[in-house]
Amino acid sequence: MIAAALLLAAAPTPAPPAFNYCISCHGIDGAETGLPAPNLHDVVGRRAGSRPDFDYSPAMRAAGAGGLVWTRETLKSFLANPDAVVPGTAMQRLPPGAPVDDVIDWLARR
Repeated sequence: MIAAALLLAAAPTPAPPAFNYCISCHGIDGAETGLPAPNLHDVVGRRAGSRPDFDYSPAMRAAGAGGLVWTRETLKSFLANPDAVVPGTAMQRLPPGAPVDDVIDWLARR
């Protein structure tokens, strides 16, 4: 009984369906590189434009240099309207009605 509970607790939580939109460009395995967009492993709490293995747009590098950190709040605003948070970003907004909070909650556990 205890072993089964431990296995369930250790099992990875599947991505929310809304993340399917993101996975076409982003990865979540911290070692994965060469993606069309930055890897999202440990994104919550990270300064914008700061992964050394990704060539960010000038707009995203400037946002990070200006102090933008990916908190739940900044991610929620960014996913709802990327260009309002980082003008000139290449990021596309999630489809209307997408459960942004589910995506952020899931990313926070990565």
